[in-house]
Amino acid sequence: MSAQSADHRDPDEPLIPMPPLTEAALRVAVTRLDLSAAIRFEHEFHAAWQEAVQTDSTVPMHTFLYRWGVFVALRRFPGRAARLAELEAAVAEATTRDEARAKSSEIAALLDEAAREVAA
Repeated sequence: MSAQSADHRDPDEPLIPMPPLTEAALRVAVTRLDLSAAIRFEHEFHAAWQEAVQTDSTVPMHTFLYRWGVFVALRRFPGRAARLAELEAAVAEATTRDEARAKSSEIAALLDEAAREVAA
């Protein structure tokens, strides 16, 4: 379920700006882009926080923030989000290994694009 605006017409224009990689900013962005994902966000946030405390390491929180930053980057553009959903369905329905690999390569390209946005 997406909270995308019904009057948003250009799939190449972002629904929201790329937020900073902070828990609060990402929480707002995730909730706005995909309300059902907000539940996963909360669950994973608490798990990452608990692991960080138990291991006395910031790595779990950095990993959590990066992962959700990529999630937001992938879904803030309606066209990119739609293409990702199409590719995921195509991989799931692929009848040959080559077909699955081709679609998976396209997914990897989308992930690389989103990762560049997060790193910027």
